[in-house]
Amino acid sequence: MTKKNNKEKQRAKREPNFELFATIILVVAVIGIIVSVVLIFTPSTSGEEHAELAIFTYDNTEERFVTNDFPTSVIYNQTSGQSENITLYTMISNQYHTAKFFQIRLKISLQDLVIDENNFADNVSSYFYEEHWKEKILGVGDEWGPSNNTRFTFDFNSAIIAQLGLNLAGYKIIFELWEWNSSLADFSYTGVHTYLTSFQLVLVS
Repeated sequence: MTKKNNKEKQRAKREPNFELFATIILVVAVIGIIVSVVLIFTPSTSGEEHAELAIFTYDNTEERFVTNDFPTSVIYNQTSGQSENITLYTMISNQYHTAKFFQIRLKISLQDLVIDENNFADNVSSYFYEEHWKEKILGVGDEWGPSNNTRFTFDFNSAIIAQLGLNLAGYKIIFELWEWNSSLADFSYTGVHTYLTSFQLVLVS
């Protein structure tokens, strides 16, 4: 009788505790759900950090912003010293892991300006259209534009022509992306830019 009882006790010890097993599975599942939620709502820390800058025009027929059909020329009145208005829209995307204070700077240069893609510090600004600079703080993953808030409406005026001269080869309309540099207490160039090239002036009197 004693041997039988011992065997039953040993068999009872070897039998799995289903309640404990179920509890462990439940805890693991809950932890998995929590980790998944955290990963979904936490920005990725992998990959290269960068910002993007793009130019758009507005298609009145389709009533939407497009990245084609850019203007290639504008009429410049030599008597008034002004051209027709040029309207372009920009978009910034912040793909850094921190919020950034960005500034978009409009620049007009001669067509033969060489934009050094490998050494952005060597890029020389021929003419900055300062009154049309725009700036905004963007959070992680935020985009700004294209919209009326990122619209640039400007013209070629006599001040630009006086500095650059009339050039048959045309001009470059350049947008550069700058960001706030706390150590300098000023904006510094990110190297991100986009531009329209071979932009022509049609001269009239």
